[in-house]
Amino acid sequence: MRPDLAVLLESAASLLDRAGPLEPLHVAVGGRDIRITFAPGVPLADQRAGVDRLAVVTGSTPTHSNLGAAAATYTFSAALPGSLFLLVGTHPTISQPRPRRSTSTRATAALLRTLAPWGRALSASCVDVTELTAQDDEERLTVQLIVESDGGDPRETLRLAAVGTTGLRRCREDEAGLGARGRLPSGESVMVSVM
Repeated sequence: MRPDLAVLLESAASLLDRAGPLEPLHVAVGGRDIRITFAPGVPLADQRAGVDRLAVVTGSTPTHSNLGAAAATYTFSAALPGSLFLLVGTHPTISQPRPRRSTSTRATAALLRTLAPWGRALSASCVDVTELTAQDDEERLTVQLIVESDGGDPRETLRLAAVGTTGLRRCREDEAGLGARGRLPSGESVMVSVM
């Protein structure tokens, strides 16, 4: 049985609280997994420092993996209470100018907690959630929900998955699925994708 999305979101928020300030993150939850990576453009040294801080919180040891061509990752995984699984890692980065940051790890953790009631409603519905992601792009926080239509009507799946959002407008419909953008009750933008 899959854990409630709200449990995953609250567990991720708690990890961020315990780790303290980190570089901008992407936090994805789905199934029983919490996956934490860093926003594009975050220098590798800063990503590694963040991985180390999260590893300390979980009592884990990161592993450095050389990918060749001067690329490497630095990752760890950990079992969490409630049969949850955490995966944290870096990714190769391209040096690019970074905007002045107006977000924070604390704001990301607060967003995850704000999403918990929505996650609870999604878990109670007949929507098959693949992944719910909170993304910190340094200037704003955004949310993306990916759901499966399981051969049903994708429009109906979108309607069910978007419950509680406002201003929903379709932005994509093709053979891969459909997507819509809107706002969460807390004000953040959300992209809902049906595959």
